[in-house]
Amino acid sequence: MFPALNQRKTGRFSLRWRVFFRRLFYFLVVFMGVWFIAVQAGCLAMRTPDREWVKKLREQGQTLTPRFCDIPDRDGRLIHAVSVSAADSLPWVVMVHGSPGASDAYLDYLADTLLSARVNMLSIDRPGFGYTQGFGRPEPSVEVQAAAVQAVVAQMAPGRKVFLVGHSLGGPVIARFAMDYPGQTAGLILVAASIDPDLEEHPFWQSAIDPPPLKWLIPKSFWASNYEIRALEGELRKMLPLWEGIRCPVAVIHAQDDSLVPVGNADFAMKMLVHATGLSVEIMPDGDHFILWSRREKIRKAILDMVAGDR
Repeated sequence: MFPALNQRKTGRFSLRWRVFFRRLFYFLVVFMGVWFIAVQAGCLAMRTPDREWVKKLREQGQTLTPRFCDIPDRDGRLIHAVSVSAADSLPWVVMVHGSPGASDAYLDYLADTLLSARVNMLSIDRPGFGYTQGFGRPEPSVEVQAAAVQAVVAQMAPGRKVFLVGHSLGGPVIARFAMDYPGQTAGLILVAASIDPDLEEHPFWQSAIDPPPLKWLIPKSFWASNYEIRALEGELRKMLPLWEGIRCPVAVIHAQDDSLVPVGNADFAMKMLVHATGLSVEIMPDGDHFILWSRREKIRKAILDMVAGDR
């Protein structure tokens, strides 16, 4: 009698577990299906639609209306950018985001009325990101990315030298701009910039998520970021003989505790920028890789100081 009772209890227990695992399986299938659809539809794109910029700028007190443009680069790809400008006579500051990211990485700067009273600002969606044509299709060549920036500059500020701000992977892009287009470069501000090829790390997961099927499960902006970061070391090595061609003022701002882009990149800048007409390096004892947002007053001061020094 008692063994039969135990068998019935064991049977009911097993049945409950079978039902549980069956429901768990269905849940995971549905979840992965929804996730796949969301990823392929561009969710987690990390970009702000043009229609939302005005409201966000107004909320921070910016009365100037942003302008949006789509300008073809040398390959015919439309590069998307947003600008805030008060007068054609003001200096131009061009802002290049890191990886992943988009032009809205600098939204708080374009909203800053202290800046917009002194400079015209232009923030660019790099190839593969934001609303530049070909979202999710990265451009591994830093040279080509710099040429994309130049295409926008040539149309938005024709015949003018521009100051450039680059955060993280945006740093080597603006450095390459200065190397390739010295006649259009007034100065550089490198913020937590990843410029030393010897400091590029390659964790195992970078290669693991690059091919299908994992590629299909990664948001497009993150996959594009991983792809260009994997190529960055080689691109930085191509730039090694070109650093001596930078002959403009350069400001380097980095955090001592940056765990994503080591502070040794600032040492590399000091070693390589031997012909910069002015070099300032500020290593902050606190902060991290995200000082572009957490130390905005520092970046703003660097911009205004550099622009003032050029006059």
